[in-house]
Amino acid sequence: MRRTGSVVRTAKRVGALAAALTVAASLASCGALGDDSSSSNASPSADGQLEKTKIKVGVLPVVDVAPLHYAIENGYFKAEGLDVEPVTMASGPASVNGIINGDLDIAFASYPAPLVAQSKKVADFKIVAEALAARPGHLVVVATPNSSVKSPEQLAGKKIAITARNSFTDLAPMSVMKTKGVDFSRITWVEMAFPDMLPAMERGDVDAAVVVEPWVTRAEKQLGAMPVLDGATGPTAEIPMSGYIAIAGEGKFATANPKTIAAFQKALQKAQAEVSQDRTKAEPMFVKYAKIDEATAKLVTISTYSTSLEASRVQRVSDLLEEFNVIKAHLDVATMLIAPKSQ
Repeated sequence: MRRTGSVVRTAKRVGALAAALTVAASLASCGALGDDSSSSNASPSADGQLEKTKIKVGVLPVVDVAPLHYAIENGYFKAEGLDVEPVTMASGPASVNGIINGDLDIAFASYPAPLVAQSKKVADFKIVAEALAARPGHLVVVATPNSSVKSPEQLAGKKIAITARNSFTDLAPMSVMKTKGVDFSRITWVEMAFPDMLPAMERGDVDAAVVVEPWVTRAEKQLGAMPVLDGATGPTAEIPMSGYIAIAGEGKFATANPKTIAAFQKALQKAQAEVSQDRTKAEPMFVKYAKIDEATAKLVTISTYSTSLEASRVQRVSDLLEEFNVIKAHLDVATMLIAPKSQ
């Protein structure tokens, strides 16, 4: 759900990666990242020591990464001997590009992008940690009071705004519509960024929009928008939406830095557990890093911040992609996970 990009080292890799990443939610075309290598921070591994003490993590200005910022501000990474530098990216592809070309060590991403890229063998992607799983109210098809859309059955034949095709914004609602007998093949999906959706609904350019928090709450507050269909119910209830990804292989971060990854997982898990138990710890992160006003931050639906990493959960995303023919063959997500030491 997000924009921009970075330079991949060869034209061949650029082409392959671009094809793979068109499925990510709210994704845009790629631009350039600065070449600021952190390899000088690497040190030989020794018992009790991290292989790399300073890492760059690509993040997006979204609610999903609130626990990571919370962990940084409360010194949880430093307590594990790790200095985490969050690098705000404009899109999921920018983050994924960053770990492929080495500008980043770990990247936050919506799951469709790395899973599709893995299925195309763009690189050997590893899931380091889960970020967020959707609860009801987090991903919703909404319409304004004067829209002709009042029920899920009325979505067929309408124009609906989404961030990108083959992303959670169309796949999750289609999965729910399928159970309700709605003919989603008749829907005209209109791709645009979340900030453009509310004005588009207000002008009548689209009949409805698929939004995630905090845009669900913003649509309700600003337009009086009403929920038409919840994309995090039924077959997609509690579906994992995002996680932290790294690249494996000879000399690659995920292979060369097991102790560093374990330290990252431990600190993030602590933060995600605390934020899940007390939303007031997340709200300041929403305001500071996701640029949500304080009033809205208190109202947004907070989804599940995962405190474990389980293949069966993430497999649901791969199966969803396979169900709608986004990936052409079965992908065993278990091969992509780096399980935390405590699991």
